[in-house]
Amino acid sequence: MNQIWFLSLVMALAHPLIADEFSDLSGARTNEKLERATFSNTQTWNKDFLAKARKRPRFLPSKWRTMLAIPKSPANSSERTSAELDHLVKLLPERQAKLPEIRQEIEVTNFQFEGYRYETLTTSPKFAETGKMIKAAYDDMAIAVFFFKERLNRVRPSFLSNAQGKKFSIGIEIPKHPAYPSGHATAAYMLAYLLRELDPPNAGRFLEDASIISRNREIAGVHYPSDSQAGKSLGRQIADAFLSNPSFQNQLQKAKAEWK
Repeated sequence: MNQIWFLSLVMALAHPLIADEFSDLSGARTNEKLERATFSNTQTWNKDFLAKARKRPRFLPSKWRTMLAIPKSPANSSERTSAELDHLVKLLPERQAKLPEIRQEIEVTNFQFEGYRYETLTTSPKFAETGKMIKAAYDDMAIAVFFFKERLNRVRPSFLSNAQGKKFSIGIEIPKHPAYPSGHATAAYMLAYLLRELDPPNAGRFLEDASIISRNREIAGVHYPSDSQAGKSLGRQIADAFLSNPSFQNQLQKAKAEWK
């Protein structure tokens, strides 16, 4: 095993942004009134995003809806959700300094991984095959993310925090689709895992960048930490599904030739 890659991966896995600080807290419901808050009764879907949930993926297996799995989102009135909302309030002092980065990352084209920008990787002639692979992977990932978002229908933090009387604010426009799982976290981790296949020595940095992108959405106030954790898990599963697909592997080998 490449020693540099191994050490960077160990450092990334130990990175505090990746850890689940709330894993010991219950996600069970305790208050039926709070449970009435969902995405669908607090916001309206962006129809373009909702349409993605109806599309057929290219590289995911035919049974992907049952193969991919994430936990049910914590209940609105649960101990875990209450602690997560308190955590988001504690992140507010970090927002001002991070706001330019947060705004830039609203669009996936501006995601940065160890100096590589998504837009560059998908438009540069130097990375023609890499771009084909990444764009196809992202399109499939979006289908899975919006499928789970529609099914789980989690209310955004700002609406729930107001119902609980917590002091809360948001830093960007609230996305017009459910909170769980985080699409940004899913995309960022999936891309990090795929980039690791192309550039193993930078695997640790790719994962760290994914965790930063994910956490920035929490700092912005649009995602709970459990949204991020679910996205991380889903991103890994999606990447593994791609890597098990012979057609995707064929495209991956073409992309690898651009990184030698």
